[in-house]
Amino acid sequence: MNKIILLLFVTAFFQGLASFCVAQSTTDTSLLCRANYYTEAQGSASLEKFASQYSNRKGWEERAAEIRKLIISGGELVNLPTKNPLKPILSGKRIYDGYSVENIAIESFPGFFVTGNLYKPTQKLKSYAAILAPHGHNQTPDMRRLEVVQRRCAAFSRMGAVVFSYDMIGYGDADQSSHEHRDALTIQTNNSMRVLDYLYALPEVDKKRIAVTGESGGGTQSFLLAALDERVAVSVPVVMVSSHFFG
Repeated sequence: MNKIILLLFVTAFFQGLASFCVAQSTTDTSLLCRANYYTEAQGSASLEKFASQYSNRKGWEERAAEIRKLIISGGELVNLPTKNPLKPILSGKRIYDGYSVENIAIESFPGFFVTGNLYKPTQKLKSYAAILAPHGHNQTPDMRRLEVVQRRCAAFSRMGAVVFSYDMIGYGDADQSSHEHRDALTIQTNNSMRVLDYLYALPEVDKKRIAVTGESGGGTQSFLLAALDERVAVSVPVVMVSSHFFG
């Protein structure tokens, strides 16, 4: 009996919390919803409410600025380290059919590195698009070396893009911190911003053709980076964005 009562209480608590988040969103947009999900009806209502807040470009830009402030605040991105020289380390270059790939590490902040692979087209073009490729979560500790990830990055590169595929903290070669670190989101987002800095500074990269795409946790990084940095022209978050399920 006690277990049944506890289950009913927990169920009612989360349902109430979800409803509370919907209700509060009409009065205080600074609150972050901490429930696990809305019902589909609540999610649809939220989307309709958000869409009613703008009807033209100016209105959307005002709404986007508000969202950006909340991301910066909620992600604790206010006092990031001063940008230091990236000091890229490149090694082990291999050349394949239509692209090359090499190991790369850049210094995100003093003494802390972003590790990954840099893919480049072998064809000579006047300029190249650039793509950031953060990966998602999996039981595999070395996600960026999965065949599907390598095939995707190689395909992008053969199509004419410079691609930076990089580890989340606690994965692959990024073993300076556990992925369960309390500041993981802050550190990871700062890493993405520094990868963007690196690609943007490459003389062969077209500054107007920079994209980011990733799945799951990489999808989170894709939409966060696009919200925070106007240098991102295209963002493709995969299997992540939902109207009613959070994370």
